[in-house]
Amino acid sequence: MGLAVSGAVEVAGAAAPRLRLVRLEGFCPVARPAQDDGRYERRFTTLFVDEASCRSGGVAEVMRVQSPMGEQFALKRLRLSQPGLSEGTEQLLRDAFDAEFDTHQRLSELKGFPRLYGRATVEGCPVILMEWIEGITLQQAARQLAVDDEGRLSPLTAARLGRDLFELLARMSYVEGGLAHRDVSLRNVMVDTSRVPLADQAEEGAFELRLVDFGSAAIWEEGDSSLTGRYGGARGATADFAPPEMLTDDVAEVAQLRHSPAVDVYAAASVVYALLEGHPPYDLSFAAREQQGQRSAYRIKTELAFAPFEGAHAAAADMAAVLAREPEVAVAVGQEAAALEAAPSSGKVRTALCAVDQLLEQPISRCLAPQQPLRPSAAAMRDALGRSCDSYRQNIGRALRGQPLVECAIGQDERSRRVARRRRLSRGLVTAVSAAVLLAVTASAALLANGMPAAFPAPSGQWEGPMPGAAVAAVLLLPAAAGLLARAVSGKRGLAGPLLAALGGLAVSAVLTALVQWPSAAVAGALWAALAVAAAAPLCGFAATALFSPEAAAERAAEAAPKRPVLAWGADPAPMLGLEAPAAALPEAGLPEAAADESPTYEPDPDSDPAPRSEEVLIAEVCEETA
Repeated sequence: MGLAVSGAVEVAGAAAPRLRLVRLEGFCPVARPAQDDGRYERRFTTLFVDEASCRSGGVAEVMRVQSPMGEQFALKRLRLSQPGLSEGTEQLLRDAFDAEFDTHQRLSELKGFPRLYGRATVEGCPVILMEWIEGITLQQAARQLAVDDEGRLSPLTAARLGRDLFELLARMSYVEGGLAHRDVSLRNVMVDTSRVPLADQAEEGAFELRLVDFGSAAIWEEGDSSLTGRYGGARGATADFAPPEMLTDDVAEVAQLRHSPAVDVYAAASVVYALLEGHPPYDLSFAAREQQGQRSAYRIKTELAFAPFEGAHAAAADMAAVLAREPEVAVAVGQEAAALEAAPSSGKVRTALCAVDQLLEQPISRCLAPQQPLRPSAAAMRDALGRSCDSYRQNIGRALRGQPLVECAIGQDERSRRVARRRRLSRGLVTAVSAAVLLAVTASAALLANGMPAAFPAPSGQWEGPMPGAAVAAVLLLPAAAGLLARAVSGKRGLAGPLLAALGGLAVSAVLTALVQWPSAAVAGALWAALAVAAAAPLCGFAATALFSPEAAAERAAEAAPKRPVLAWGADPAPMLGLEAPAAALPEAGLPEAAADESPTYEPDPDSDPAPRSEEVLIAEVCEETA
């Protein structure tokens, strides 16, 4: 469907695309030069439409246009020529289109977002003129960058794409009031290849990403004028990537939840998961069944846990074939392996790479929490993925040598950092006091007993003589030494292991103390008191370490969190949700494929006008495409 106007002019050329002339009426620029004699507006009012580039949705279409000077732009037009369209519905469409323009205008000057030039009308239909992005969608880029047949990307490449995507989300907080996109997906993220080809961007480790389609976007603290807000989030966001709060209306304060940046954090993490695994975290083909309805997608994402990702390295049948498609990682493995005394086996290389890849699981899982307060900020996720990318090669070497890896855990906000500092201070203070008491009591008892006559049963008979102070000190320090040894062996900061070991050491020390005969009962009583203090002091230190350490706090939080059954990809969630499994054949599971020339949002427009649709159907399409 072209934008032919009365007196349209075709521009002929042997190899040139078919162009049609359109005139923008009432053009209102986003920004007007200080000294404007009308030439700035005339730059945009007469344009040539490349009909082959037209991509259409239910009520809007996007096409590439060209000015007489050769400049290329993108023209988005709201199509109001639907038969049977009521005046009220038409006004609804216009209001939503205006809201999209106003939202997009807030981001127009930020890097990573299409520049907006203005709005006008063509044959009475509203249009938006914006920057034309020469590139491909992230969905298309993922297929080109895949390192296996399942569509998985190299974990390093996926982390870099995720880092750059979360950087775009972090920039959205710069605008006044903040902004949530609310439909982040593989189709709504583009890779700009106008200056640097995709392969070169992947080799350099930095991607020119652009976030497009702001029909569902909303200001954090303002009312919702989008169709998503009026008719429900399930129709406005891509269900595969949307958080639970966008998939139902039956949640308290759902409008407030949908005006949060946490919505985009969940969706972007789902995109990164899809890059790592070749499919989104949840298979919602079951939820698409009419028997279950849209609420099933919400229940799946809140009541069931997604399967932890494997990654290309863990799932590879042939590691050499995968490494051949990620030369940067292959070179890093080769150089780190060359520094070892013996060449590592293929199995050891796989284990090392899997250990490095699994560092991404913690930040991604945090972002995919059903509850918004548990999700980190976009900036924190960007920093975590950035640390993972920067330390990826170093971690390969550490994993091959069996050394601890450089973590890329999610950063904490200021309040959490203050709490962590207080916990460290408390742990250090209690440990220091416990150590001081232990050393003071041990030293005092050793000096008191040093050289004092004592008797002790020995295999060859009763031993009598002056008691060495070092022997007394060793007996008193035995419980603490046993507890420290147990903690060092286990490698954990829990209380059970050191406590049991210290009690065992205390039992041995008590037996030895009971066997010694001292010249007076007062000396024996003093040594028993010293042993009690020497045993209690390290126990206080062990308890402080267990209670105030970050690792222990994380373990307690994980144990307190509700456990959700894991839903494997492609598995039927009905039994887990207490639903009756549908008997009809289900659509094939997997990441939706797109045509090679598919745009971020719109499907190719047919040559002829679409068949007339009822107003109810049209409103549903508005909610799906414009919102």
